[in-house]
Amino acid sequence: MSKLVNQPSMNALALAALTLLTACGGGGSDSATDTSTSMETAQSVSANTVALPEDSAVAMSTTMSTAQAVVAGGQVGATYNCVGGGTATFAATGGTVASLLNGQLDAGENYVLQFNACRGSAGAATVNGSMSLAVTAASAGTLTVDTRTQGITVTLPQRTLTLNGNSTLSQTVVTSGSTVVTTVHWTSPQIALTSVRNGVTGTLTLSSIDVTRSFTTNGGVLAGSTHSGGLTLAATLPANVWSADLATQGTVSYDANGVPTQGSWTITLPNNRLGLQLGAGTATVTVDNGSDGTIDHTYTFLIASLNSSAA
Repeated sequence: MSKLVNQPSMNALALAALTLLTACGGGGSDSATDTSTSMETAQSVSANTVALPEDSAVAMSTTMSTAQAVVAGGQVGATYNCVGGGTATFAATGGTVASLLNGQLDAGENYVLQFNACRGSAGAATVNGSMSLAVTAASAGTLTVDTRTQGITVTLPQRTLTLNGNSTLSQTVVTSGSTVVTTVHWTSPQIALTSVRNGVTGTLTLSSIDVTRSFTTNGGVLAGSTHSGGLTLAATLPANVWSADLATQGTVSYDANGVPTQGSWTITLPNNRLGLQLGAGTATVTVDNGSDGTIDHTYTFLIASLNSSAA
């Protein structure tokens, strides 16, 4: 069957909390006899699949780009007035005297940075807290760093994320006139997150992260982005608890406002498997109860509605 959903009702979202627990094997004794995925569960899981990994990748890449801006404009131990507002300080070791003074991240250098409502550029995300950064490779247009985020908070337009854990970030920048394409490959064994979106606070754990995000700016203005890769997500939200393996099938596209426009995912829940396909303003979700290769249900939602219902 197929159903088009324009806007999630309050009853639907409340029901999603109960059915999501059931679909993931929790929430009471009924889960032992009914592990199917309902329409409401399919909507909730799909909404968070398109939002959470992308927002997390944006937050992680923002920590690195903000660190680059601070090192480029500041001095070791001195308070730096961030270009987009706020302040930052940093300490640096390793490298050579010349490399530590050249305003760039060079291989062999190590940094400890403290951000205070710092924006690397006008309109960029706001960063608070501390992080350490070790530069493992650097050359023209490319950079690889190992990071440790220690309660660092990144405020995005629609979500605030607090990150704890270790990551490796590899960045490539290609410039053609006023167009700049930045690609960041993010890997991590595990990142603990606290998320606040639409007044809802959730606790998340991302593990086995292997994600690539590429974004394009024209004259400094974001034009759009793409996302590919996978991770395992475990979410504890006020109304539900769930976990899933999330993997894009190819590349997923987002517009300049961070709204997904096209692409597909495979979502593997403990009992069932979902397929999510975006295009032409709609999201189609197929449900394979029991992960036996048989499609049991098909649901269709408006992408705008799906995006707005993410926790």
